[in-house]
Amino acid sequence: MILHNCIIKTIRMDKIKLKNKSISKKNRCFIIGEAGINHDGSLSKAKELVDVAIDAGVDAVKFQMFNTKKYISKDSFYASYMKKGLLSKSEKINEFFKRLEVTQWELIQIKNYCKKKGIMFLCTPFDVKNGNFLDKIGVPLFKIASFSLTNTFLLESIARHKKPVIMSTGLHTIAEIENAYNILKKSGKPVAILQCVSHYPIKPKDANLRVMKTFEKVFDCIVGYSDHSMGITVPVAAVALGAKIIEKHFTLEQNDFGADHDASASPNDLKNLVKSIREVESALGSSKKIITNVEKEVFKVHRPSLISRINIKKGSKITKNMLEMKKPGTGINPLKIDTIIGRTAKVNIKADKLIKKKYFK
Repeated sequence: MILHNCIIKTIRMDKIKLKNKSISKKNRCFIIGEAGINHDGSLSKAKELVDVAIDAGVDAVKFQMFNTKKYISKDSFYASYMKKGLLSKSEKINEFFKRLEVTQWELIQIKNYCKKKGIMFLCTPFDVKNGNFLDKIGVPLFKIASFSLTNTFLLESIARHKKPVIMSTGLHTIAEIENAYNILKKSGKPVAILQCVSHYPIKPKDANLRVMKTFEKVFDCIVGYSDHSMGITVPVAAVALGAKIIEKHFTLEQNDFGADHDASASPNDLKNLVKSIREVESALGSSKKIITNVEKEVFKVHRPSLISRINIKKGSKITKNMLEMKKPGTGINPLKIDTIIGRTAKVNIKADKLIKKKYFK
């Protein structure tokens, strides 16, 4: 595989600037609540999902926009996980997806509701027409689903809109990811890459989080993780490994009827995910080793100082065997013992007491 580094380096790919937020290695993780198809075709449910996302504290809430006729062919078939969302065993796949479509009017209502509530609205297009529509209504960036990484018609169209892109990478090889990346970065805008495993749900052992480091090294871009696991452990671990974007499917009720509900986060799980990510980010700190403010009390209690091992008479010249190292840490650092040895005591010093500089000539 030949990587076009000369092209990649001409575009700054390590920062996505949005109206009120930035996504970069220096900023905190950008968390996307993926509503997906968990609205079940209901506008009122879609708005409830927006409310849940806001309550959880995510940075953006994302929906999906597809036209069933352009999304699936007559030869399409169900994945096993989808069958739990069928109205009946005889429901055809085009009927299944048609129930979950969001119209342009509905999507505008959802976007306006997000604006009113103060949360960023995002949406994934699955065809050129819907991508054009999303650009027209002013999405701040495009999210490309894993399923679309070899849909060059869509990728080329998205690149022409000249907006930042976040793309997931499930189902695809590194060569296919590179091909999609090279098409999308023709926009001149940053392209972020998310590790993703396209199964619902996945087990933690299948997440392969370390590949984010490969993406970061190969493409010199923002990396993240689109999560399809249960619980919050895996996405939180991804943040600890450097993910700057986390996408998590969520639902109103995991027991609802539908294909994705039981593999999505509950409202409480989504809230806990955001809380845990922010705690992990806080815990990561900096690359500098320092004595922190919270250690100062314990510093005095637990660090050793130079202590008199015996009674030291005034006029005595200090030798090593007169000293030992014990708590507390309020005296002379034991590493400075050489500055005390050989000096003369100006006063009598009792055994088992802190050694102080003022005691010596």
